[in-house]
Amino acid sequence: MDKIKIIKRLTATNTWAASTDMTPIDLPREGLITEVTIRANLTATLTAAAYDDWFRRVIQNIKIEGDGGRAYLGMSGTQLSTLLSLWGEANHKMPTIHSNGAGIALAAPDVGSTAFTSVFKFHPGSNPHDPFDLSAAIPAKALSTLQAKLTSTAAAVTDAAGNITAGTFNYEIAEVLGVPTPPSLMVPVGSTLGYAHTANFSDFSYEIDIPAGAWLRSIIMLIRDDTATVPRRKDDEVTGIRIRKPKTGQIVLEQNIYEAKQAMMSRYGWVGCAGDVGPIGAIATIRPAPESLQSMVPAGFVIIDLRQFFDQRYGLDLRAYQTGDYKLGLTIANYAAGDSTTIYWDQLLPVEPQYVGK
Repeated sequence: MDKIKIIKRLTATNTWAASTDMTPIDLPREGLITEVTIRANLTATLTAAAYDDWFRRVIQNIKIEGDGGRAYLGMSGTQLSTLLSLWGEANHKMPTIHSNGAGIALAAPDVGSTAFTSVFKFHPGSNPHDPFDLSAAIPAKALSTLQAKLTSTAAAVTDAAGNITAGTFNYEIAEVLGVPTPPSLMVPVGSTLGYAHTANFSDFSYEIDIPAGAWLRSIIMLIRDDTATVPRRKDDEVTGIRIRKPKTGQIVLEQNIYEAKQAMMSRYGWVGCAGDVGPIGAIATIRPAPESLQSMVPAGFVIIDLRQFFDQRYGLDLRAYQTGDYKLGLTIANYAAGDSTTIYWDQLLPVEPQYVGK
């Protein structure tokens, strides 16, 4: 069989129901899956009290799970669906919100019953502009089971006074057929960490052990300030980032948060963030011009891309290291109870030997 590249929309869907574990969706097991896209097509009755990141917060939990419960993607909490949404914008340099003709305001779509589409894209490879990138993929054809599992949020997740009333989650995959699983294939094994801030820390003195045992391509961070309604992404909570090797004292990276964010925008060629955080409770009555939607460096979000320091495809090889041999140091300011940092460790491992050649 010749090598074939396919983008396929699955016929199986999930129908919106609030705070529900959706029926697992069987993903195709006929090739190597290089990209998974979830489209949340939702209708909400919106008022003048839309939350920050309203269109990013519509998935509570997401997991792509294979044999033996092996997770190729596992994220829990609306903070991680927000992170996944922003990661997709950075990787693919595109907004993740579609207005469906309703018009978009920075805080929320027009007041009333509004349909919108929010897109979440998981691309495990290192070249997000090639949907069939085989630098990393899910070895679906070698598995006996592969499912996408979603948990929906509460109906009022987008708006304090208006609910999501209906919707459908659609699934689309990119896959490569006719190719046996190569021994050089990397597979995603990312993990998450949630840190509730406890105090202020100066000079990168709050240190987190960086997990070992895999390649670490990037560190993706979502930083939020607690508010009276929902936490808001902000840049004055974690103000500095450092990566160091304590046994030798080697410092890999030491940056102010704004320098780190500018470096992210430059490295990813990201023009700006679609619908960044807006005043809670405020809603525009006049539809803004397009430049209003994609011109901001996103608040409270940064990607530290380790490929620029180490291997150009896969980043830092920590397979022979112990957890804590590298540390992530944070400078934390303006502490208040409820402030938090959520981290996704973008990790990869070589495909398991039993899957090679299948």
